Formats: sequence, C-alpha cells, structure tokens
Amino acid sequence: MIPTEGDRFIKAEGLSLANEVQPTLEYDPETDTFTDIETGTVFTDNGEGSYESESGDVLEPGWRTHIGLKNFSTILTDPLVRDPFIRVFLWTFVYAALSVFIQFAIGLFVAIVLNKPDLRLKRVQRSLLVLPFAIPAFLSVLVWAGLLNDEFGVVNQTLGTDIPWLFDPWWARVSCILVNVWIGWPYWFLVCTAALQAVPEELTEAARVDGAGPLQVFRKVTLPLLLVVTAPLLIASFAFNFNLFNNIYFLTGGGPYGVEQSAAGSTDILISYTYKLAFSAGQGAQYALAAAVSIFIFFIVAGISAFSFWRTKGLETVR
Repeated sequence: MIPTEGDRFIKAEGLSLANEVQPTLEYDPETDTFTDIETGTVFTDNGEGSYESESGDVLEPGWRTHIGLKNFSTILTDPLVRDPFIRVFLWTFVYAALSVFIQFAIGLFVAIVLNKPDLRLKRVQRSLLVLPFAIPAFLSVLVWAGLLNDEFGVVNQTLGTDIPWLFDPWWARVSCILVNVWIGWPYWFLVCTAALQAVPEELTEAARVDGAGPLQVFRKVTLPLLLVVTAPLLIASFAFNFNLFNNIYFLTGGGPYGVEQSAAGSTDILISYTYKLAFSAGQGAQYALAAAVSIFIFFIVAGISAFSFWRTKGLETVR
C-alpha cells in the first residue's frame, strides 16, 4: 500500500488495477476497541474470535480461538440453528425412509413379475430396466431438473398441468423423492432378482400344497427369506440416502426458501444444510459449526443403523 494525501492510500487490486481507499475503522489500544469512523459504532472483543457491536454486527475476518463445546450447545439451544436443524432432520429421515421403501417395493414387484421361467426375452427386459441405474446419478438429476421445470418442462407439457414441481415446498419434496426413486429402484430390482433365485422352490410348493394362496406364500415364505438377504442392504441404503448430497443439490439446491432467515431450504437434508453452513450461508464460512453438525449426523446415522441391525436379529432365525 502506498500512502497519499491525509489518511488515504493506494491499494493494489490484482496485477493491473489499484484503488485509492481510506480507513473506515479506528482502533483504540487502551480500550481494545474498533470504532466505525462514519457511524460511531463501537466494536469490542466478544471472546469468540471477532469484534462485535452491541447490535450484533461482527467485523470480518476474525481469528482462531478456543470455544470448547459452544458449537454443540449452539445447535441445541440457539433457535436460529436448532429449529432449522430439527426441521431438516425430520425431512431427511422421511426422505431417506420413503425413498428406500418405495425403491424396494417397486424393485421387488418388478423382480417378481419377471421371475418366470417361461417369460420371453427375459434378459432383454431386465437389461432395459437397469438403464436408469447405469446412467450417472448426477446427470439424471440435472435432466430431471429440466423435465420438471414448471414453465418449460416436458412433464407439465405432457400432462397438461402447471404444477410447480421445484418451486413449491411440498411439490419440491415430492419431486426429490420421485427422482430419487427413479434413480434407485433398478438397484433393488437387481438385488431382489438375485435374492428370489435363492428362495427354495420346495418351500413355496409345500405352502401351496398346504392350501396357501399366492399372497400367503409371499407373506409367510418368500418375504421373510428375502429379508434375510436384503435387510442389511436396506439399512445401508437408508444410511446412503440419509447423506445423499448430489440429488438434492443438483435438483432443487435445497430450495425453495421460506420467509424465515435460515440457511436451510424446504428440501435441504442434513448434509446439504451442513454444506451451506460451511460455505454459503451466515457470516462467512462457519466451518466449526458445520463440523459440529457433521458429528451430529454421524451419531444419528450410527444410532439408527445400530438400532435397525439389532431389530433385524430376529431374521437370522429364518431358514
């Protein structure tokens, strides 16, 4: 910086540009405070790595300081963080659970329909059904973002509707689940197809001889044996969808947003909310708060997975 007249100086901006600037703050070493020269606002050390005014305005950048467990207590006690966190957690749980359940149901249904020895072109049909799973997921999400556009999207034009798929909070949530189901159900189709081959035909035949109908055979014989194989995969899939960042980020960006001042949008899940805390919301990059949220996510997913594995121990006795 090169001094000029008075308290002004020239500051370089890149390799070929410079601007003449002047101080906006005055530091008082006796009181350890900064004063805004234009407004007279006084900023004092808040003990958390920055200078803050009485109105809550903070000077950036701050500095590194030890705050202990304050970030964890902020998540639990500060309404500006706690309320969005709880809302996002509930939506994340619903999003992951519904996605896995619907994907599994569709995959199992199609696998049963195609699990017939006399079906013509069985391999061709199975190959065609796996195509959505073969396409990279983020590309599929970007395509669906265009298809679901409320003004120019093919979906509304084909159906003759004007549904705001991505711009209404509830329709956006429905869109996120439907797109995730479309991407993931071929995986469960493959898993269930393989699992059905492992179900002994002797057991199903014996059930039919005893007078069981198709629904009873499925509910009492096929499904329990199927869950022995698929239950761990269902739990793993739930944990995967719980932290599925790409589908939310590329489809809705976490939006739409409400009127409340929050980094969390209507379709944000915990991992996308954490990303926004760290990189694109609040006063600068709140890495520490985002890291605390990430630790909460770990314990939430670990707890749900541990409970699910404990509950599925009963399936181990199925033979």
